[in-house]
Amino acid sequence: MSPRASFTDHNRVLIIEDVRIEDGGTYICHASRYTTARTQKNVTLFIETKPYFSYPLKSQHVDIGSKLTWRCEATAMPEPVYEWYKDGVRLVIIPGKISIVRNVLTIQNLDISDNGMYQCSAENIYGKSFTEGQLRVLAFPPSFVKEPLIDVMFGVVGGNITYPCNPEAAPTPTYTWLKNNMELNLNPGDTTSRIRMLQNGNLLILNINPGDVAYYTCRAENQFGRSTSTGQLQIADKVVIGLPPVNVQVKVNQTAFLRCQASYNSLQDVIYTWLFNDEIIDINKNVYYKQGVSQTLTGLFVTGAQFKHSGKYTCRAQTTKEHTEAWAFLTVLGNEPAGVYAIQSSIGTSSLRLSWTVGASNGESILFHTVEALPVMLNEWYTAVDHVSDVSSIVPGLDNKKRVVEVRGLNPGCGYRFRVYSTNSFGVGPRSRQSDAYTTRYGPPTHPPTHVGGGYGSVGDLTITWMPLEDYQLGGPGIGYHVYYRRNLTDTWTNKVQLTGNVGKYVTQVGAYNYYLLYDVMIQPYNDLGQGPNSSVSTIYSAEEIPSISITNVQAYPYNATALMVTWDPVPDTREVMKGKLLGYQVNYWERFTDDPIMNSISWRGQMSSGLVIGLLPDMWYTVNLQALNMAGMSQISETDFQLTLKMAPRMYPTEIHVGSHGSQSVYVTWRGVTTGIEEEPIQGYILRYWFDGDDIRTASDVRVGKQDQAVIYGIQKNYLYCLRVLGFSTGGDGTMSELVYFTLGGRIAAVDQSLTEVKATASHLTKKYGSKNSSYKFWSSYVISWDIIGAFL
Repeated sequence: MSPRASFTDHNRVLIIEDVRIEDGGTYICHASRYTTARTQKNVTLFIETKPYFSYPLKSQHVDIGSKLTWRCEATAMPEPVYEWYKDGVRLVIIPGKISIVRNVLTIQNLDISDNGMYQCSAENIYGKSFTEGQLRVLAFPPSFVKEPLIDVMFGVVGGNITYPCNPEAAPTPTYTWLKNNMELNLNPGDTTSRIRMLQNGNLLILNINPGDVAYYTCRAENQFGRSTSTGQLQIADKVVIGLPPVNVQVKVNQTAFLRCQASYNSLQDVIYTWLFNDEIIDINKNVYYKQGVSQTLTGLFVTGAQFKHSGKYTCRAQTTKEHTEAWAFLTVLGNEPAGVYAIQSSIGTSSLRLSWTVGASNGESILFHTVEALPVMLNEWYTAVDHVSDVSSIVPGLDNKKRVVEVRGLNPGCGYRFRVYSTNSFGVGPRSRQSDAYTTRYGPPTHPPTHVGGGYGSVGDLTITWMPLEDYQLGGPGIGYHVYYRRNLTDTWTNKVQLTGNVGKYVTQVGAYNYYLLYDVMIQPYNDLGQGPNSSVSTIYSAEEIPSISITNVQAYPYNATALMVTWDPVPDTREVMKGKLLGYQVNYWERFTDDPIMNSISWRGQMSSGLVIGLLPDMWYTVNLQALNMAGMSQISETDFQLTLKMAPRMYPTEIHVGSHGSQSVYVTWRGVTTGIEEEPIQGYILRYWFDGDDIRTASDVRVGKQDQAVIYGIQKNYLYCLRVLGFSTGGDGTMSELVYFTLGGRIAAVDQSLTEVKATASHLTKKYGSKNSSYKFWSSYVISWDIIGAFL
């Protein structure tokens, strides 16, 4: 359940504050008594929203001639419709070149003309959203300027070594390796030779011997040109790190890889250990670090890199006899704010000037800053100033590392802490340390009271209520309220009362003759520093008077053995008659000829002229009267009526129930009828109650017939299993139902094995239905027994 969910009215009402799309789904309400009686209801909640992109498009750099598949994904309800644009122009499908399938754009055989700014839009009935990214098609010859071959690599006799070849090129080049200027004629992906070229172009030499000492050249070539780079392999007499780590830069929250590959005699084992700033890294306990392989190279992964991970990383390769080390530096790119403080001389009643020192921008200039504030009394951060551009926060003449911004909208006399975070093209940096607490100067309240209302109480009262100000809204000492009230539709505030203290209620006398009249009310806070803003004007009623009317024409009629229908002339819902607002009616009833009877009552809300009184005894005389209700109380008791409930409904149930085939959509049912005794009303007919097996009996359909022992049920569907019960009825109500019978269109089921709770059918094809006609399981089915509970769960 969402942490924003709460319950009211004895858990019968579920409230979800600040509803979000993830709150959608199926909710199940369970209701139960302290006994085994229980039920549940499923409610499906659909949250609808304008599309928004959780993951915006990222700019793409793709080789010429290659294929690009670009996907955008928006969250929305109802489902959005997607469109793609290039440089503001809507894209259309071009067979063999551009394919668009909903939110997926595919471009074949990329060339320079495909460069541009691409947008994906998602639209539904609530609006349209965009995300964009730039496509740059790369086309240039190979170059080893950034990463030439290592000048000298050392290998150990009997060991292995990988010589990386990583030129920049677009498209991907083909690779050729030469040894002392003679081609080695290697095939990419070879897995059997001692000297082999990997799929990524790297050279792998296994079981190094002295004859491998040479100059090795990697030649890379594509349609735009050719480039070479040469390095030397030498033999070392001890374990060496042939591929040492190199300096790496990574964006904050992304993953970095530091390579480290040693050459050692295959008869020895080597263990890699990593150190950060000369301290050993415990790989098993630090979730940010993991040793692994990337493109056939062993090394260290730094996952979700943070600024604290910037520093020196040392790779140590150790055998049982010796060890060697190599190191490099990892730089985490992003932005890093510094400390925050308020300029004391600038602190006012609702604003102050905040200053901080910017730290290292870590690779890119800072674009803007965001200031967050924490009211000490609330302990909840909120955004106080958003998108403060770095340029606008520079103060001429001060240290160029200093930034200053004015924070407005603060509450007087309230303590605040502040923090700042910065954003550059790499993303959002971490938040600074929070500042010390600063208290604004005292001042008049800046917030009006809310939830102004009222309207109840004793006769002659005018009750006015409001939500008192929170502690952080008081502004200073001496809080109080001015209460204004007047008769509705008058122009002048003729009444004003001054209250002291942070209260939320005021009651005044307006006279008993002014019952249930409209009044305008308004509340204004104040303190020792001055007056605050007025609340909005609310209209309320003065207290109601007890109704003096007596309800007439009260009559009771027998409904069945346990209920009476009571009727009356409804009273006019006017101020003059009801002395207020009619809430409803209450029927009082008790057994007429019982000594010291218990008086019961039942009430209904709203205007009506009849009501059903249930839960009575059969064949019993009852006395009934009626009262009208408003907020002040109940009216005078009405005239009295007497009525006898009917005798009981049939207590016996029909037996010997047979079901046979009748037509293409009907069955023929026969049964042995019932007789009634002197305590029961004469039988009037029979009810055939049938429903799909697996459904609740409350979904059943009824066929009512007269005093007969056979009937036809129409509308029966082929290949479905049904349940049937037969019962008699009379003016006393529905009688006892017969035993449960199963049938299909072909007739009654031959047998029911209750111990296995499986229905055995003589039909060759049988369907058990759940919920809807189309959702069904065929052939054998489990039969689940459920109990119907008569009455309401309170």
